[in-house]
Amino acid sequence: MKSAVVLSMLAVPGVSMAGEWFPCGNLGQLSNCQIPNFPNTRYDYGIAYNVQSPIPVVCVTWNVGYRVHNKDPYFVYSDNPASGVSWGGFVFYTGTLAPDDDGCLSGTWRHRYWRLGPNNVISTHDSNGCVNQPLYCRAL
Repeated sequence: MKSAVVLSMLAVPGVSMAGEWFPCGNLGQLSNCQIPNFPNTRYDYGIAYNVQSPIPVVCVTWNVGYRVHNKDPYFVYSDNPASGVSWGGFVFYTGTLAPDDDGCLSGTWRHRYWRLGPNNVISTHDSNGCVNQPLYCRAL
């Protein structure tokens, strides 16, 4: 005799699923860490960089300039996983005290990779130059 399998979806009050990612702008349109018509109070922002699907990012306005980086680290410097990998990701920045973003054209942001090193020290490495990376949004 076969037993029936029952699947159910439970609603949990106060908990909602985020919507699907959709293209909503680019870094050049990001003003004060907000994308016009898509406020960060109603939308998550994401970037698809070295990944096929967008991953959540955060925009930081600490002191001078703006930085956009991945919220959760992923493997970087992992061309030969047998010899080791690092946790890290990407950062895009503009208007900072770093001299290399001064050379970026208006509307473009400097890219760098970051990684987590010994004693949880974060360092930046390598750059793919100045870019106007596409941004994705999803409703909260």
